[in-house]
Amino acid sequence: MGEIKKRLNLLVQIFLAVLFCLINVVAVVSMLHMQGNARVVNYTGIVRGATQRLVKQEINGRANDDLIRYLDGILTELTTGEGENVLNVIPDAAYQDLMEQMRKSWGEMKDAIMDVRQGADPGRLFDMSESYFELANQAVSASERYSESRVTNTIGTLVCMDAGFILLFVLLGVNRRRRTRVQLALESAQQASRAKSSFLSQISHEIRTPMNGIIGMTAIARKYVDEPEKLTDCLDKIDLSSGYLLSLLNDVLDMSRIESGKIRLEHKPFDLKEVFERISIMFRQKAEDSGVRLEILYGGLTATAVVGDNLRLSQILVNLVSNALKFTQAGGSVTLEARQTALSESRVELEFVVTDTGIGISETFQAHIFDPFEQEREGTARQYGGTGLGLAISSNFVKMMGGDISVSSRLGEGSRFIVHLSLERTAPEALLQAEKVAEGMMNAQEASADRFKDMLILLAEDNEINAEIVAALLDDRGVRVEWAGDGKAAVEMFTASPEDTYSLILMDIQMPVMGGLEASQAIRALNRGDARSVPIIGLSANAFQEDIDKALQSGMSGYLAKPIVPELLYATLSEAVA
Repeated sequence: MGEIKKRLNLLVQIFLAVLFCLINVVAVVSMLHMQGNARVVNYTGIVRGATQRLVKQEINGRANDDLIRYLDGILTELTTGEGENVLNVIPDAAYQDLMEQMRKSWGEMKDAIMDVRQGADPGRLFDMSESYFELANQAVSASERYSESRVTNTIGTLVCMDAGFILLFVLLGVNRRRRTRVQLALESAQQASRAKSSFLSQISHEIRTPMNGIIGMTAIARKYVDEPEKLTDCLDKIDLSSGYLLSLLNDVLDMSRIESGKIRLEHKPFDLKEVFERISIMFRQKAEDSGVRLEILYGGLTATAVVGDNLRLSQILVNLVSNALKFTQAGGSVTLEARQTALSESRVELEFVVTDTGIGISETFQAHIFDPFEQEREGTARQYGGTGLGLAISSNFVKMMGGDISVSSRLGEGSRFIVHLSLERTAPEALLQAEKVAEGMMNAQEASADRFKDMLILLAEDNEINAEIVAALLDDRGVRVEWAGDGKAAVEMFTASPEDTYSLILMDIQMPVMGGLEASQAIRALNRGDARSVPIIGLSANAFQEDIDKALQSGMSGYLAKPIVPELLYATLSEAVA
């Protein structure tokens, strides 16, 4: 019996030793696979991030053949395992199918890149890249799912082979180490999307702040309906909050237009003095309330009549002055100075310098200060507000105008932004002529105000609140409004009415049943005398130039972007029925 026990103990020891060794072998092999899978997840994410970088460079005219060859190598290795990065081939059908689609799409993108380099419209490359990035996201997710499934299978195998506390302890230790490695791999793969997530969180906070003001002041206003002063104060604060909210949305839209190349600069005469006077009016009270001394110096300019984009230049300087005031504490100073560095008969070289005594900018962050969505510290948005887009927008506008922008700063000692621009000169008489034209238009609008009375307008708008707003604005001028809830109803109402019933049609672009573009085309195609002559003004929240072009091509006479500005609405109507 003792001999048998000895033999059994020996067998158990051998079994445990073999099992221990087997578990260790399984653990080692599994870890190697996990390490390889993590590298695949990482390199799949690298393909996505590097391709985004390449497309942006190519659209901006910076060819990068080295990066193209690098991506060729990684894509080949991810599908075949042959390459210098020693990557595993993931035997997952969904992942391999996605990689095959990515390789095919990558080949088409390379052709599109070559076309862009030869002067083709980069829009096709941009559209292709969006689909490609979605494939890359799916491939990253597929590789992550496969990696996670491997972890699950390994855990199951080790649990089945567990014969005791020690083996379980080893299993848990191995499993813990593997989870750490998987987490590191996932973090690496998700790094490219963190900036976007951070921006979404930031913009959500910025949007909620004015929305809180609008909702809160609306609730308070309901309590003071019979107290005009309190009610007016609430409405004023609602107006301020909605204006700030609109400025945030405009910043995001501006950045989107800039990145897609859809911004077009104006080329009109204007007076630089008026730009500085507007900025002074805009920020003087804010500076006083903050205890900051604001100086705007432009007395040295002798050529102030120039040609360019008045609005975009103002936006550049407003962003710089606004930032300077935001980051300057009470007792400090902010200065905007305009200098004339060179002058010829046709052009004037200008230097705009914005100096502050604020908190300053670190040398490290100065290298990224003009990048979109960048802020130096995570708490900057919470403490000072903003989306991190203002300087990026300003920098892009400066470049579009053929100039340059730079910054110099030290922490705790303030900052200095310098904008160099070369603008075309114009004769002062041209400014006077432009002012006369504008004054004539205003007089014409005032003179035509009486013509609005008893006008009948067909309003096609699916949103009842928007329809109510437009109807109320028109009612102030004595205009009668008939409302259609969609484009089809508008066409039917126009068709059923006698000729020349409607003086004008206000047509929303996006509506159910039939959109505004289709409805306009249908009205223009009717066989009646007023179908071609009745003015049709488009209404839409989309303010891109291509949206306006589509509206005009569909037969519309004009275009108004939402939110509707009363003065602009009246001016458009006046011009349309003149």
